[in-house]
Amino acid sequence: MRKRALMAILAGLLVAGAVFGMAASLGGITSNKVGADNTTVASCDTDGVTTSYATSWDATDERYEITSVTVGGVNDACDGQTLNVSLTDSTGAQIGSGSLSIPTSAATSHTVTMSTAPSAKLTEGVHVLISS
Repeated sequence: MRKRALMAILAGLLVAGAVFGMAASLGGITSNKVGADNTTVASCDTDGVTTSYATSWDATDERYEITSVTVGGVNDACDGQTLNVSLTDSTGAQIGSGSLSIPTSAATSHTVTMSTAPSAKLTEGVHVLISS
């Protein structure tokens, strides 16, 4: 399991470096939205977030499915923005997603309901995006 996690982290760093290199070659973006440029994009949450899953048994499909993802540690500066969660399989293909508007409150943990509940067994990755 540790070897798998290490390989996933290394693959993520490699992809991030390649994307940054491609983005740095383009210019002209002058907003706070994500785009292709080599300038820093301000983030409402700079220390990262945590995730946990809720599952339930689907008697029709005869499998456990992920019905929601709780994203914790969301900075209050993100209030009013959109929290997007994407679940992927072992190939990186999206198999489930959901989003919500982060309420203006003191809460730092938010539960995103999946629009289509994917198989818990097939889910290998979670991606979280907070956007304005």
